[in-house]
Amino acid sequence: LSLEHFHRRYGSLVAVDDLSFEVAAGEIVGLIGPNGAGKTTTLRSLSGVLKPSGGRVAIDGYDIVRQPLEAKRRLAFMPDEPHLFEYLTVVEHLRLVGRLYGVVDLERRARGLLDELELAGREHLLPGELSRGMRQKVVIACGLVRDATALLFDEPLTGLDPRGIRRMRETIVGRARG
Repeated sequence: LSLEHFHRRYGSLVAVDDLSFEVAAGEIVGLIGPNGAGKTTTLRSLSGVLKPSGGRVAIDGYDIVRQPLEAKRRLAFMPDEPHLFEYLTVVEHLRLVGRLYGVVDLERRARGLLDELELAGREHLLPGELSRGMRQKVVIACGLVRDATALLFDEPLTGLDPRGIRRMRETIVGRARG
């Protein structure tokens, strides 16, 4: 990931001003700051949800504005709010994402993620039947089921219990190690 002189404004409000950094393969970086500091704005701009007001944002060298499809193919963004399809089960969410991204070994990967994220036994439940933390895990599983080279998490520990937090940290570190 690369940000060069990144700016994001909402009208006259400057949310992020002249931010530059790079994240190499295998690195884990956290954006830390108070509410309103521009962390989520930066992540949403990195993912292509928001267009930068200035500067350059790139994923694996692909500019998110000029080459959005190539950049977004390499990126999995897991937002802080788990927005799921109300009438799709946990496993149906994974299958949908897997099909959209052409995941070849989808069933094996999905099973592994269900186990790793402690969703096994809940795969046939609908989002409304899950706790906030479990819905967050479904969003993360959907991001991890494909072969993205860059993973962006916006507050991935929100809603998780202490054991879930520990497991999520292990998952993130494990992905960084490759």
